[in-house]
Order: sequence, then C-alpha cells, then structure tokens
Amino acid sequence: MISTALGSLRSNPVRSLLTSFGVAVGVAAIVTLTSLATGIGNYVRQQFESMLNASAFDISMHNPGFDDYQSMMRSRSWPTLTADLAEDMAGLMTTDQAVSWSGFSSGSVSSRGGTAEDVMIRGLSPSSGQVSGIDLCCGRFFTDSEDDAGARVCVLGSDLAEALGMDSDSLGARISLDGHRFHVIGIAAAEGSAFGRDLGGYVSIPYSSFENLFSRPDMDVRITVLPSSGSTLEECQDEARAILRSLRGLTVDEDDNFYFVTQEGILGSMNKVLSIAAAVTIGIAAISLLVGGIGIMNITLVSVTERTREIGTRRALGATRMDIVRQFMVEAIAVSALGGLAGFMVGTGLILVAGRLSPLPVEVNGWSAALAVGFSSLVGITFGIFPATKASMMDPVEALRYE
Repeated sequence: MISTALGSLRSNPVRSLLTSFGVAVGVAAIVTLTSLATGIGNYVRQQFESMLNASAFDISMHNPGFDDYQSMMRSRSWPTLTADLAEDMAGLMTTDQAVSWSGFSSGSVSSRGGTAEDVMIRGLSPSSGQVSGIDLCCGRFFTDSEDDAGARVCVLGSDLAEALGMDSDSLGARISLDGHRFHVIGIAAAEGSAFGRDLGGYVSIPYSSFENLFSRPDMDVRITVLPSSGSTLEECQDEARAILRSLRGLTVDEDDNFYFVTQEGILGSMNKVLSIAAAVTIGIAAISLLVGGIGIMNITLVSVTERTREIGTRRALGATRMDIVRQFMVEAIAVSALGGLAGFMVGTGLILVAGRLSPLPVEVNGWSAALAVGFSSLVGITFGIFPATKASMMDPVEALRYE
C-alpha cells in the first residue's frame, strides 16, 4: 500500500513538488524565526548582563519594566530623587556596603589630541567606584574631599581616552569639558560595548562639580545600593524601601513613589516582551503552513477525482475502506513531510547566513528537525483526512462506471 501511494507521487513529480512547496515555505519560516528569536533573546540578555551589576540595585523614579505602560505614566508625577535624599539614606542604612548617586548629561570634550562630541558626562559620588566596580587602568578615582570641594578633576572612559589620544602619560593633563577645564586623574579599563555602542565613551566627574555645572532643576538622580556581604539583596531592598518611605513621609496606605531596578527584573521584563514578539511572529509564519495544508487537501481531492476508476477497481478486488483511507493518507503525509524536510534545509541555510552576516548568536536548535518533520506530517494528516474519507466512501459500482 505504501509503495502504491509513493508510486502515485512519483508518477506526478511536478505536482507533488508544487504541493509540498507551501509546507516548505511555512516550515522554513518557522525554523528561521524560532532560531532568530532565540538568538535575539540571548544577545539582549548578554548585553544587559554586561551593563548591569547583578550584585547591586538601582533606585529610580522611572518604571524599569517594558510591559507596564500605566505605571510608567503614573511615575511621571512623582517627586525626583536627589543627591541629598541619597546622602540621608546612606547615613541611615545598616545592611549596605555602600550607597552611591549619579547624574547624567552630555557635551563635548577636547584636548590637545582631539575633540569628541556628544560624550556622556557622568556626575558620580566618590562611592561610585566601589559600588559600580569601576576598574582603572591607570591613575585613581576622585576622593570625598575633592567632591566636597567641587574639584575640577575627571576620570576618562577607555574609548574616550583613545579618541583624545590620551594614555597613562597623560595623567594630570587638562581637558575642556563644554568649555570648563578639568584635570585628568584616571583612565578606566576597557569595558567593551553593548548594543553596538562603546561603553567607555564617557567622562566621570565629582557629583558636586556636575551639580554646579551641568545639573538641571528637575534632573533625576540615580541611586545605587551595594548590599553588605552579610545581607541579601532582598534584605537590603526592604531596609532601603522603609527608609525612603520614611524620608518621603509616605503613610501606610500610600504606594511607593520610586522603583527598584535589578538585573533580574530588567531581564525578566525584557524576556516577556521578546516572548510575546516571538509568539506573534511565529504565529504569522504559521499561516503559510495553513495555506500549504489547504493546497495539499485540494490536490488530494483532485487526485481522488482523477483516480475514481482505480478506487472502484481496488474495492472490487477486495480492498477495504480503511485500505483506501490509508493509501491517500500516506500520499498526503509523504507530500507534507517532503515539504517539511525541504523547509528545514532552507531554514538552516538562512540561519547560517544570518549568523555570518550579523552579531546575533544564532544557531539551529536541535529540535528544529523534529519540529519540521512532525509539524508538517501533522498538516498532512489534518488536511488529508477529508479527501481520504471521501475516497473510501465511494460506491465501487459507481466508481467503476465513472468516465
């Protein structure tokens, strides 16, 4: 029976290939998009992990999630976080190793070696070096006394130092930061890049200097807390929440007007967005499988009509209705599985090309082959049942008289 069904397919090779084409397109799309979605997810996670400190947490007035638009809008009316608030909190914390605060702006930086535009200017507290784990390839970080005095000293990011032609011999040199003179006291170690942007393209200055020269009245300060070795992240967050609520005068019935931002929270929120996007994209691609299944059903119905006399002859020679069903089901499944294998090969080729042409860590999943063959066979079964049943229900006498 199987050989009879496959022989029928070989007798019409062009029609069989065209019928399987729709399934091949659908499977290729699903295999490609599944691998791309996995690669994009892994890439985003790697980039965020390189940017965020897993052992510390930030406090911000902005919602860190990507999936809660209402909370993001509500946070716009909250009071900003300030350096004074961070200092008060640092004096009351007992479960922390250190508390830092920072502000951000942008401007131009120039030296004798060159000029860089649109540079990130970071105003940092002296404790930021410890909290954020800033490594220096040469020089030192600024001190509490320099911050108290509003000293015009700075630490250059590795990429900015390279752009300005500065190295370890440049310590003590002067640069112009939006027209203000600063002395270079340190250069950070190389930090790589994230999302195609160099992480070392910044200049760090004491927060007091930043506040005097670059701060705006409504500027929000980011507070970062590093838990002590004897405290967990959750314990430190609980204490920080209680202290902040007390400093802001919130009652028991009032909600927090600040957010805690952790690496785990950011990645969790990002994964939700990526999962939804992947499901929608793959769902759209699966429509082509539906079209391919309809094509298989149409061609099988045509085949049933063309082979009416053959069906009558087989029934007259003793073939049962189930034998007829099996014959046409094998044909439908074979055509669909052929399309599935072709689609898997095409999808694999596209993934390999994408891996060479992009930075995404894409790879063909091991279960993609099983998905391609299994899902395409399921399409063949689903859309082959009706034509096969119709063929088996034919009256043998009427089938033999069919012209």
